[in-house]
Amino acid sequence: MSSLIKRIGKGVATPITRPLAIASEIIHQPDKAFPVIDFLKGISVLMVILFHVFFAVFFLFKKEPEKLNLFIQSIPNWMSFILSSDKAVDIFFLLSSFLLSYGLLKVYHKRQSIDIGRFYLHRFFRIYPLFLVALLLYGLADPHKLLTEGWYSLLFIENIFSKGIIPVQWSLSIEVQFYLILPFLILFLVKQRRPIIWLSILIVLSVLVRFMLAYQSPLIYQTPWYEFIHSVDPALYMDTMYYVIETRITPLLLGVLWAFILWYKPNYSLSLTPLHRGGILLLGLSLVYLSMHYPVYNAQSNYYHPFNDTLNLAAITLHRFVFSGSILLMVLLFHYDQNTQVSPPLIRWKGWRLLSEVAYPMYFFHFPFIALAWVIVLGTVDFDSISQIELWRIPLVFLLATSFTLYLSLWLNYWIESRFIRIGKRIESRWFSK
Repeated sequence: MSSLIKRIGKGVATPITRPLAIASEIIHQPDKAFPVIDFLKGISVLMVILFHVFFAVFFLFKKEPEKLNLFIQSIPNWMSFILSSDKAVDIFFLLSSFLLSYGLLKVYHKRQSIDIGRFYLHRFFRIYPLFLVALLLYGLADPHKLLTEGWYSLLFIENIFSKGIIPVQWSLSIEVQFYLILPFLILFLVKQRRPIIWLSILIVLSVLVRFMLAYQSPLIYQTPWYEFIHSVDPALYMDTMYYVIETRITPLLLGVLWAFILWYKPNYSLSLTPLHRGGILLLGLSLVYLSMHYPVYNAQSNYYHPFNDTLNLAAITLHRFVFSGSILLMVLLFHYDQNTQVSPPLIRWKGWRLLSEVAYPMYFFHFPFIALAWVIVLGTVDFDSISQIELWRIPLVFLLATSFTLYLSLWLNYWIESRFIRIGKRIESRWFSK
């Protein structure tokens, strides 16, 4: 095994082991300025896959509520937060917004301007090549839909007008829609005396918009979550609160706030005692844990005894803000704590770098591998014959799906993603002055 690793590290690899060589190259890249980025992105990739592993069970039993309820009730109450691991998308929003905003701030303070065309060109080569591959591959399942509705996907408006061809594209569409306004938002903010105050106002307004949209549709907050599948069309909630930028923009704005705080307060310093540091970490993790208990899928949960419309409306309005805001608070406090300048070993683990680097292809292509993993673990494609899904099968499916997806993603990163990013940079250098 050691000789194989050495050969891989030196680039001597067969076609089958080539992804391992790519992984070795990624892991041994120089450390980044913000190692917490790789940690959070890596965690988010795993959370998204885990959520869709559970989602497959929901899809399998969507017409058999008794079987679905039996599966949900088999999950211990303290573990029910894993059913909300789709909140990883909010972490992705937070991270991408921070990285792009911080990069734009660096450009502006170097040149006193932002070349918006260059920014869009860079985003094009970062997003489109791999996206087109995914669109074509998923489109093979329904060529008619690809030909008639594919243009919604190409314009990144399918989350508004269509169900989408790529199952997860709605979140990418939200990001792209935000990218369209981001350079102008940065230009506006850098010219204000108190940009952080302006951002705070925008964040509060985004939460109020989410509240108003939920409040205008009483069924959204008057319906227990577990009843959306049975008595209320779930599209009411999803199309109003889940798939659209107006209800998901808060973590994107929090990412901009993160960038402005780090840029304008680079030398700010805190001196936290171990007790204070532990207390902050406990508070932040507790808020994250609490926010991930919504939505509540288990009809037997204490949350529904009795059901409270006001509490439900508050949870719908605030749970994503509390989740992403708590993560940002912990990141900032530990960034500025002079006693934690060296990241903990968990955050510095090189495996996060690997997952972070291939997060984009893993985001696109984990769906079919989850289906394959379930077939392997269940040992059948006759899903109608399945009467129960035991909880112990979840880790097996998760590990298989993650491994398969990672293997393909390393190939896609090498052959498509990285190559087109380099092509984009060469075009940038020709078309735009440095």
